[in-house]
Amino acid sequence: MSTFDDLLQQLGTGKWNLIVFLSVCYWVLLLPSHNVGPAFLTPEVGHTCRLPENATGERDFTNMTGSQCNYEVTTIDGSIEERPCTEWNFDNTTYTNTITSEFNLVCSRSFLRPTFKSISFFGALMGAPFSGWLSDRYGRKMMLSVSTVSYTLLANALCWLPDIYSILTVRFLLGVMSPTSVHAGYTLSMETCDPRFRAATGILIFLPWTVGLILLGGFGYLIRDWRELMFALSLPTLLFLPVLWFVDESPRWLIVRGRHQHALRVLQKAGCWNKVAMPTEEELFVIMENIQKKAQKTRRLSDSHASGPLSCLRGVMREATVLFRTRRIRNITLALYLDYLVLGTVYYGLSLGGDKFGVDPFVYMTLGGVMELPSSTLTIPMVQKMGRKLSSILCFLATAGALLALGVTSLGWLGMVFTMAGKMSITAAYQIIYLYASEVFPTEVRQRGMGTATMAAKVGSVAAPFLVETLSSIGPWLPLVIFGGVSLIAAGVTLRLPETRGAALKDTVADLETSGNC
Repeated sequence: MSTFDDLLQQLGTGKWNLIVFLSVCYWVLLLPSHNVGPAFLTPEVGHTCRLPENATGERDFTNMTGSQCNYEVTTIDGSIEERPCTEWNFDNTTYTNTITSEFNLVCSRSFLRPTFKSISFFGALMGAPFSGWLSDRYGRKMMLSVSTVSYTLLANALCWLPDIYSILTVRFLLGVMSPTSVHAGYTLSMETCDPRFRAATGILIFLPWTVGLILLGGFGYLIRDWRELMFALSLPTLLFLPVLWFVDESPRWLIVRGRHQHALRVLQKAGCWNKVAMPTEEELFVIMENIQKKAQKTRRLSDSHASGPLSCLRGVMREATVLFRTRRIRNITLALYLDYLVLGTVYYGLSLGGDKFGVDPFVYMTLGGVMELPSSTLTIPMVQKMGRKLSSILCFLATAGALLALGVTSLGWLGMVFTMAGKMSITAAYQIIYLYASEVFPTEVRQRGMGTATMAAKVGSVAAPFLVETLSSIGPWLPLVIFGGVSLIAAGVTLRLPETRGAALKDTVADLETSGNC
């Protein structure tokens, strides 16, 4: 027994591992309420201009025909003036109170609706480069605790805030905390699970996201006031906090950082909880020393490049240039950047655009979650039988076909069918491309390649609400057709990637350049 995975195999799967896995699953279940929930908070709501109440006999106020943003004033001398509306009457048929209606996010302030939806993604874009560095430097449990406690406090404060700008600030901070909590929780789960179930754990840990989408549709239907809805959706985050008391720090991280006494206590507790006999203390110390020595060189290099947040950011920018220095790695990087950009744009454009597509927003959200269930499970046999390349291309083509068909199809029930088919296909493509990227990047640039590619997806998610808002003003079918078009482009670009099924993973960029298969 010389590696940490050997220790994990001896520990097996029991209460100690499961409490980590289930707690992270519960946290993932809660995230859609703030990531995709804005579809119910800032929808496009029908509105008409409310005429000023202080009209006198000097002026005759009348609504301007065909406009909800201006009204006409006939002055005492008979001339007509056009003035902007400052108050509106909103249609409360679907929602009783929204951020749109409460803060008058229409006309000149309508840009704040997509801003509200995208600002958390912008926060995630800012926080993502530091999430891995923070987790490596301060520990998985520490960052899981800091991020989830901060997220919980911010989420529960959101529904009490009095103005739109403080709400936007909190949304941005929620976005910053979200990738840190997910990265720390995911890493902690991977580092404490039995290696035999690591692949299944990596997939199953995100399945609660789809359940969260289904529940979000139900809660949105039952609670039509945005403050009450946010209160109901944020309150369950408080239940996660007591679990942190029972979750241990990753013993793998503790060993690599030289904190062997702490690691020993965690491993002994794990053996007790899983009812497994562990090696003696002396044997464990010898194993930990061997593990640390193997990791020491990599750790010193990591510390030298990440001595602080600014150094971390500079290191990310410096190391990213490695991905463009030679032809084959450059082709792979650019292809995956485009794929991830399309994935982020189309997935969140479809998820957040229910109010623009002429469908019931609550049914749309619930069905969208249902469609993600097969996407998150059937992709496993798909990539095993057909390979990564063909599977991802077919998913992109299916997305393109479904969404492009909406250009010649009405957005009734048939439009809902095509939209849901597109949602299922793009979700499956997301799952496959994530696996594909982890295999096609050589080992020495894998983390930086996947990290920067993920940032490209976040850029797409930031842009998606603005694209939907702008293009749907021309026609509700237009953003869907554009999403279909870019999915078709992504399918063509993916043709440039090499197949990785059954192939040995490349360790270095030099290996890739000499392989001749790209």
